[in-house]
Amino acid sequence: MTAADASSDAPEYKPRGRECYRCTRDVAPQFLFRVTVESPAPLSETYADGVRYCCEDCAAAMNLSDFSRRMKRHAGHGDEVPDG
Repeated sequence: MTAADASSDAPEYKPRGRECYRCTRDVAPQFLFRVTVESPAPLSETYADGVRYCCEDCAAAMNLSDFSRRMKRHAGHGDEVPDG
């Protein structure tokens, strides 16, 4: 998960608008989170990967910022990400 304006320059990673997919509010791109969902290998033939854009408030409501913080803290250390 990254801020939409800090993501790749590739067109598929740019926000299609300035709208949060959960609350449909208009939000400036620098305040949108890019949420990428990848299907697990056994389900990849049935389900496609997806990218959506989410505002700060909805990301906080889904606790995504805390999850992202934990992932970054444990990245590069070879640690497993804690559950809670």
